[in-house]
Amino acid sequence: MEVGPISSAPRTVEEIFKDYSSRRAGIVRALTHDVDEFYAQCDPEKENLCLYGHPNDSWEVNLPAEEVPPELPEPALGINFARDGMNRRDWLSLIAVHSDSWLLSVAFYLGARLNRNERYGFDSNQRVTLFCRLSRKYEQEV
Repeated sequence: MEVGPISSAPRTVEEIFKDYSSRRAGIVRALTHDVDEFYAQCDPEKENLCLYGHPNDSWEVNLPAEEVPPELPEPALGINFARDGMNRRDWLSLIAVHSDSWLLSVAFYLGARLNRNERYGFDSNQRVTLFCRLSRKYEQEV
């Protein structure tokens, strides 16, 4: 897979969602449309490999980042080792589960950098929590 520019510095909730969606689209493509290429890149004879989804809708199988601490949370390490020991569909499902967890951890990591107002994008007086909204609805029904 040809990888273009992959750096991303989302600064709003909307940009973080776009980053998440683009990374997810890349991983979905790796596990569906490009599955044969993905499978071939996950050679069990290689080092610990990871599946990365990038914010430009691309994906890559590569070694984990060498910088410590890494710029972003690391995806599941060693996805290639179980490849030949499992049914192909089960192996791909396992990669999908680990990728879901990684995508959420990246989104939360990026979201943690936002301040209170940036997280919500509007004044806290305008914000009603789901719990409050449901509680009021329930009180009205009783």
